[in-house]
Amino acid sequence: MLLTGKTALITGTASGIGAATAQLFAQHGAKVFAVDVNDQDGERVVTEIRAASGEAWFFKADVGRMDQVEAMVEASLQKYGRLDIVVSNAAKYAVGTPTEISEADWDRTLAVCLKATWMIGRSTLPRMVAQGGGVFVITGSVHAIRGYALHSAYQASKGGLLALTRAFAADYAPTVRVNTILPGAVVTGLWAGIGERERQRIAQRCPLKRNGRPEDVAQVALFLASDMSSYMTGSAVVVDGGLSSVIQMDETH
Repeated sequence: MLLTGKTALITGTASGIGAATAQLFAQHGAKVFAVDVNDQDGERVVTEIRAASGEAWFFKADVGRMDQVEAMVEASLQKYGRLDIVVSNAAKYAVGTPTEISEADWDRTLAVCLKATWMIGRSTLPRMVAQGGGVFVITGSVHAIRGYALHSAYQASKGGLLALTRAFAADYAPTVRVNTILPGAVVTGLWAGIGERERQRIAQRCPLKRNGRPEDVAQVALFLASDMSSYMTGSAVVVDGGLSSVIQMDETH
């Protein structure tokens, strides 16, 4: 019960890493304010949390829009009175090289994957300072530190998140701790359309020979949100099964 008495605002909770994080935080005693643009699956996750005796509330919001981010934060404060933990996790992207991707897809990717975290921080970090403390956790990606074809907008956004983590940490220390997680190949809703054969091929690139589960990342989010990481801020924790630590693995190895 590492988060007893804490409140946590988590975005992108309808599936994947966000859903697993919301469920794990609730298991550890947090009151979870769950946010997603997908209200049907978002409500389902909250129902599951309550069925397991956890406390959670769902709020529908598009985190790529300032007005909805501000409404989300105000609603969370009205519901629980304070914000101890924020997890900026929502993501969306379009595939394409820099010359193939449209301006609209570029803008939407950066709005949800990068600008949203700035907007959330803008609304929550001063409140955390005023209340005397808090933790801000960002879901980044190994795309921030390694290149990958056809993901120009997504990589730009995740690289920006890595820099934004350090900026937030510098501006709001020592009262608020800010850290980011860099997941590798984690099977989430963003993998829709990737067949089982391709998933296995991706898994073989990783020294641990498997793709990640949302729960693998949620455990690290719990660590960063709890006092176990009390001497960490401005850090990036890679959770990729060793993927970014190797140049190439022999698939017969």
